[in-house]
Amino acid sequence: MMKSIMRSLLLILFFSCSGTLISQNDVKVLDQVYGLDQTLYNGKKYNYSPPPGTKGDQYLQSPDYIDGSVTLNGKCYQDINLNYDIFNQRLLLQYESETGIRNNIEVSKAWLKSFRMGSMNFEFLDLEQKPRFFQVLGIGQVRILYYWRKNLDVDGSIGSYYLTFTRTVRDSYVLMDGQLKPFKNNRSLIGLFNQKIRQEIKSYMRKNKIKVKKTSDKAMEEMITFIANIK
Repeated sequence: MMKSIMRSLLLILFFSCSGTLISQNDVKVLDQVYGLDQTLYNGKKYNYSPPPGTKGDQYLQSPDYIDGSVTLNGKCYQDINLNYDIFNQRLLLQYESETGIRNNIEVSKAWLKSFRMGSMNFEFLDLEQKPRFFQVLGIGQVRILYYWRKNLDVDGSIGSYYLTFTRTVRDSYVLMDGQLKPFKNNRSLIGLFNQKIRQEIKSYMRKNKIKVKKTSDKAMEEMITFIANIK
């Protein structure tokens, strides 16, 4: 009976700290009771709510959490439920407590290296003094990076206004020599590389029917791997 009361008190303390960082001591106690890993669960409770009447949502794909993994402080956590708030640029984790309560928290960026949502791989990179989440295609020194975002705009007619999230926007880059090189179409991507290899890249894109605005992630990853290996 006493143990049950203590668990209830701990839960009240834990979930009443909306918008505040969970202290190391609190996490250690919860870890002892529920087996929570203090590295993974050391984040803020996610409590962002758009203004009433707002159309759309703040997420990359949908409000639904999907299977993923995250690497924190060198440790990879598999089979967890994640979502990505691209309006606020927050990685979100959903889990159930021992009592069945569903909770959403922001994954702390303190030790965050990378994460996967479904088939999409992301890294938290500090480039050009702007630490941000990027979807990453390819490995090595030459890679494609996508930065995903949304804005919140005022919409409507005279006398009737409401807020709406814009469609998902993707900014595309090639990471090369440690720098972000933006591109928008086939021509601008080819122009980023040395003139000696541009014809070879162009031939590859034509042969594989690459259109950078709508080609699949898999095809784009194969293309950037090909480019990186041109001698």
